Amino acid sequence: MNSIGENLKKIRLLKNLSLKQAGEILNMSAPAVAKYEKGEIVPNSQKLIEFANAYDVKTIDLLKSYDTLQMQFTSFRKKKRLTGKNLELLENLISEEVSKYFEVLELNSIQSNNITLPKYKCNSFEDAEKSAEEFRNKFINISNKLPISDLTNILENLGIIIVYIKNINNKFDDFDGLSEIVDGKPVIVLLDNIDDGARQRFTIAHELGHLVLKIDASCEIDEEKLCNHFASTLLMPKEAIINEFGNSRNNINFYELDALKKEYKVSYKAIVYRLKDLNIISDYLYKNLNIFLSKYIGKNDRNPIVPEQSYQFEKIVYKLEADEIISTLKACELLGVNLDEFNTKNNNYRH
Repeated sequence: MNSIGENLKKIRLLKNLSLKQAGEILNMSAPAVAKYEKGEIVPNSQKLIEFANAYDVKTIDLLKSYDTLQMQFTSFRKKKRLTGKNLELLENLISEEVSKYFEVLELNSIQSNNITLPKYKCNSFEDAEKSAEEFRNKFINISNKLPISDLTNILENLGIIIVYIKNINNKFDDFDGLSEIVDGKPVIVLLDNIDDGARQRFTIAHELGHLVLKIDASCEIDEEKLCNHFASTLLMPKEAIINEFGNSRNNINFYELDALKKEYKVSYKAIVYRLKDLNIISDYLYKNLNIFLSKYIGKNDRNPIVPEQSYQFEKIVYKLEADEIISTLKACELLGVNLDEFNTKNNNYRH
């Protein structure tokens, strides 16, 4: 199958269209659509425009092609109902986006950071706690008394690749995250429509746990729980939480939770769980605080933390275009924008 055919099939599936439905939109038979997708028929420029218009995408989306890297998908977190074609489609999209990122890195004349992440032996929650504290202190040089203001920026500057996947039509809502060493580089993948920065940061910290924790096969604690504990400690270290709340509390004012949420950019429920985990509050108070949060906050926080922005990929693409290593059209393809959008963002300062 050629790249155009692959793109046609991928976009059709993302749009939730059957071959028959696509044929009706394009005024052709389902078998004819299938032949285009298999590469048995190569569309001319007019047909490409027709496909793009029918699928409401840019023509360039049908033409793009990248050398796909092989990925293992070993630390792939998803719900059980994400299976079959949707799972295959998601894996293909992840491989494509990661491959695109690596292509940009290869073109960049300034060498990207080659990071060797530490590996911490972890067989208990205590090990996960110590690992997160050591990562803070020795690897990113942040005191255990201070919040991490921008986790995304810190990890990207270290050389960790963070890739976002478009969740078109909420097709991949059951995907939680992925982490993997690809071609010697650590990669974290998550969805691009996380509108709560607290959830986004916790997901990134959790996936980082998968990358740095070396969990023995004989460990009786589930790996996901150990990575959750690593993430919780990374974002809310014990020393900082005790400094904020003390060693033991019989009651907690909501204002305290709200202030810590804003300062440490974590969710209310994550804070309350951390307080119980550190034995600062009793199981009874933990239960009551959760009842209060469920009643007055609900499942969706009305004042969520603003999600962090990833700039690394775009910065490199704009640099490559400015240095004339890639064409403006290639930059548009990589960024998924049209020429007008690119020029607007580029501020039209060049003549």
